[in-house]
Amino acid sequence: MALNYGLLRGGVINSLPFKTTADHYQVEVKADQLYRVAIDVYSEIAGAQVHYATDGSTQLDTDRILLYYKNENFVHPLTTQILQAKTGFTPKSSLPAALGLDYLRTTPALFPIDSMTLVPPKATGKKGNDLNDDLNPWVLKATNNPNAEVFVFGSYWADNIPSNITDNTGYFNPDPVVGMHDVHMNQGDSGKEAENNGANQDGALFFYFKDTNIWVAMFFRFQNQSIKTDNNGNSVK
Repeated sequence: MALNYGLLRGGVINSLPFKTTADHYQVEVKADQLYRVAIDVYSEIAGAQVHYATDGSTQLDTDRILLYYKNENFVHPLTTQILQAKTGFTPKSSLPAALGLDYLRTTPALFPIDSMTLVPPKATGKKGNDLNDDLNPWVLKATNNPNAEVFVFGSYWADNIPSNITDNTGYFNPDPVVGMHDVHMNQGDSGKEAENNGANQDGALFFYFKDTNIWVAMFFRFQNQSIKTDNNGNSVK
């Protein structure tokens, strides 16, 4: 497991929907400090240009066709434990075992994985359609809302960690130097992404509106990620 997995809890203060000049859907979160959350919301075909990569590669080595599932009235026993998390980032080692989310193993299931919707790419080698319209209403409703919180499961990054991927694009002002990415399934992968495979480390996005006690949940995976994996998160036939 190569991810720095954990949970970020905070409040949304700004956002930048995906567009050709902004990689992913970017959300600025205020907690113990400012965080930038990068959410995959589009599909790409092998050969598409990589926005950034630690190994100097410039093209995807496999298709990254996105699938997602959205529940705008999410009910699950885990929400009680999620609300007990501290503000800011909590690493997996300090979370209850149940909060190591797993699309295939969490019981009861987080969502019906066979019901995920595909986000089709527009053309070979180009970034495809996106989930801006699915995310925007909830991000905007949560923005600077004292009754709203966001909970992000994924991998923590920081500009001062040498092994981390560095994205030099300035999305916000000031631009956070820490944040979350890999907010998607993190097992059953192939290609270069397979090095991040692991069980109980899947990413997800939750909004909680305490005035109405409503949870909104979004789950993401890529079509090449197998839904049959071993205990190390690697694909099995």
